[in-house]
Amino acid sequence: MSAPIRLRLIHETNPAKYFPALYDLAREGRVQLTGAHRYSVVKEWLRAWRRDRTPPGVRTANAWHDLLFRLSLPGVRGEVVVMGFAPWDWRLLIYRGLARRNRILYHTSWHDWGLERTPRQPRPAALKRWLQGRWLAFLRHPNVTTVAVTPVVAEAVRAAAGVEARVIPHAVPAVFFEAGARHAPRQAPGLRLLYVGEISEKKGIGTLLEMMPQLAGQGIRLTVVGNGPLAGAVEAAAADPAAGLTFLGPVMDRAKLAGIMAEHDILMLLSRKTETWEELFGIVVVEALAAGLAVIASDHVGPRGILHPAGGAGLFPQDDTAAIASELAALATDPARLSALRQRQAPVARAYGIAEVAADWDDTVRAAWKGMDV
Repeated sequence: MSAPIRLRLIHETNPAKYFPALYDLAREGRVQLTGAHRYSVVKEWLRAWRRDRTPPGVRTANAWHDLLFRLSLPGVRGEVVVMGFAPWDWRLLIYRGLARRNRILYHTSWHDWGLERTPRQPRPAALKRWLQGRWLAFLRHPNVTTVAVTPVVAEAVRAAAGVEARVIPHAVPAVFFEAGARHAPRQAPGLRLLYVGEISEKKGIGTLLEMMPQLAGQGIRLTVVGNGPLAGAVEAAAADPAAGLTFLGPVMDRAKLAGIMAEHDILMLLSRKTETWEELFGIVVVEALAAGLAVIASDHVGPRGILHPAGGAGLFPQDDTAAIASELAALATDPARLSALRQRQAPVARAYGIAEVAADWDDTVRAAWKGMDV
């Protein structure tokens, strides 16, 4: 009997959320999952508290195990290691040595690798250029294969590092499609809007709060799920019954989140660009489509790539709030219009089903394992 494929996952925040297809491979016995780690120990301990409200015991246990893994890095060998890092993150210096005795599948969703356009901006400039050199050497290492979430990301990696990337999208767990099968299309006037994610200005929460007084008067309600810097503002707004706003806080259980989605009509993602960020793939967009919702989103690179097969239906310029409000008003009074938007967008989700994505990962992991030369 051949040795089982040993697979290890490393991600900034939550390997289970971003690699559900790989967890499925482990449950089916096609790989042996040797570990799942967060590469940022102290920062993630704080982030999980501030953003996700993760209980202290869970956060501390995760941080302890992640620290122990850091200390054991020299002994990790003969594994396929999936690593999800933002470009130019200095923490790669801690983990890049894994490429010497393992096969690495570097996973990225970042579409613009310009030194001034990525979320990790080390200073001074000389340090940034030095880090860039270390990163490029890592990506070109013979034991490293890059996996890109979209073709746009693959092209960005090719331009930045001169390496080819295999495209494997994020996967949507089956619970979202199951929720979509139970979704009851709205027949009466009114709309049930939903926001899921980081509650911050760049994610468009400020825009939604500004729009809700007018929308609430048209029978449109908004539910907000998540946590972040503007959580207090959302909670305060929700205290006014006339605001048409419900705040649920973070929901970490994927099945519960799928159920919440299926009780709504439209996912809102009115993201706003910053100097170093715009909305990337946006797994929540595909989860919402799978759960039976339509989507209204800013025309950023991530939502644009997802909704391209639907002809860009549901995309709006981020500053055109008047057009967004007008569209919501029309959808609220015309169930047939809402149904048409949903039917146009819904087929997009099929390509992100976990079975399809798991098959792509299975091929890629097996190729890396077969080529093990450590």
